[in-house]
Amino acid sequence: MPASVEQWTAALEQTYWTTGRRTDPLTASRTATRTEAPAPVSTSILDKASEGHDVIARAARLNREGTPLAIREAAAIRDAFVMETEELTGHTETVRTRSCPACGCFTLLPVKGKAQCINRHCAPRPGLRRRWSYRDLAQAKPGTPRGAQRSTGYPADLRSMSFIADFLAQSGHQVPQPTLTRWAKLHNLPSHKVDGERAHLYSLSDVATVHAAQLAAREGQLCGDGARPACSGLADLFYNTDEQAGAMDQSLARRRIEVAKDLCSECPFIDPCRAAALKPNSKHGQHGVAGGLTARERRDIKDRTGRNAR
Repeated sequence: MPASVEQWTAALEQTYWTTGRRTDPLTASRTATRTEAPAPVSTSILDKASEGHDVIARAARLNREGTPLAIREAAAIRDAFVMETEELTGHTETVRTRSCPACGCFTLLPVKGKAQCINRHCAPRPGLRRRWSYRDLAQAKPGTPRGAQRSTGYPADLRSMSFIADFLAQSGHQVPQPTLTRWAKLHNLPSHKVDGERAHLYSLSDVATVHAAQLAAREGQLCGDGARPACSGLADLFYNTDEQAGAMDQSLARRRIEVAKDLCSECPFIDPCRAAALKPNSKHGQHGVAGGLTARERRDIKDRTGRNAR
């Protein structure tokens, strides 16, 4: 399978055809499944191939600048293109090899153009998943594993240990199933016997935390608390503001803002975040919840401060 921007661009530019009996994964279409005459490649594939040339040229310009920031940006746009193309063609290899920037577990999956962490322990609220744009994921540093975490009750992500071992192996950090089972017992992870299943089932999220912690210990990394801002990976939540409430259900908009403010109140970085958001030229000045304040609340504070200064 292609691994670089150049390889993917060359693969996308090859002429493939969709016929009644042969469907190439690069050009598979949901509408054209059987034709009397050859069907041309998907326009999405052609657009992505054209974008590949733009990415190669832009990355080359950035690398010629030679600054650390430019080199990092060049690598990020190349990685982001590869991850986007893999999702378009039904692959997950590159995303699966990245650890979550928030929890450090190898539980990222591509979902609607973003990398979503499926670890339930990483979610700040039940049902609220952390999602990262591919560009942000390419630039973010791997998260520090927080150590083993255990589910209470009957978790929704119960899987057999063989399934979990195969899933984690796709990240490139393969651990034999007997070793993974031994780690689960070592950390006293709860297991469940389900009717119709031969073996005990474990929570995928529980085992993923143990897997990440053990790998970090092998590599000599300390498993700290992995402190990060509460808004990490939740841009979709924190950038829905009261000014946008007219475009959506009013009650839904208010609930989203309340959840964002609750997360801010628990965040260890709320004070410096609020101080930065209240600066005159802050990037948070236009929209979004920052430091526990909406854009409208921040403008009101800035106006009062300006009037008092005069």
